[in-house]
Amino acid sequence: MSNFFNYQTTVQNEWLDYNNHMNDAEYNRVFSQATDAWLAHIGLDVQTIKDIKYTVFTLENHITYQKEVPKNETLNVSVQLIDFDQKRCHVFMNMFNSSNELCSTYEVMLMGIDVESGRPSAFPDNIIEQIKNESVKKQDDSLPRELGRQIGIKRK
Repeated sequence: MSNFFNYQTTVQNEWLDYNNHMNDAEYNRVFSQATDAWLAHIGLDVQTIKDIKYTVFTLENHITYQKEVPKNETLNVSVQLIDFDQKRCHVFMNMFNSSNELCSTYEVMLMGIDVESGRPSAFPDNIIEQIKNESVKKQDDSLPRELGRQIGIKRK
């Protein structure tokens, strides 16, 4: 089993669309909640964010939809830190259903922000140490095949 951070949730009725499966926007909700849980895991929970006036913004993200998700499905999201520097984290997530089938992937670039100035700022020392700890959780040298995907129509 993965040693990456894991987040779990259950698909709610209000997340369903007219096809009776999870609406595409709700995948982003789940990944956003997984991001918040991972940030709390590395020390940036809601209270700490208020206390130290430091937060994280999403700069860019990319979602792939691979399997429909029905109501009441238990979802497990694994969070993998791909890369980081003093202000940014490049993170990749896999969303699995209760049968451990891949349902969706999410790639995101996160930026550390000083709340008072509203400007990018280096991660606090204790947070960067936790980020460094997360970076050693590599399973092997392989990267997710969905990493860095681009949208486009392939022409022959």
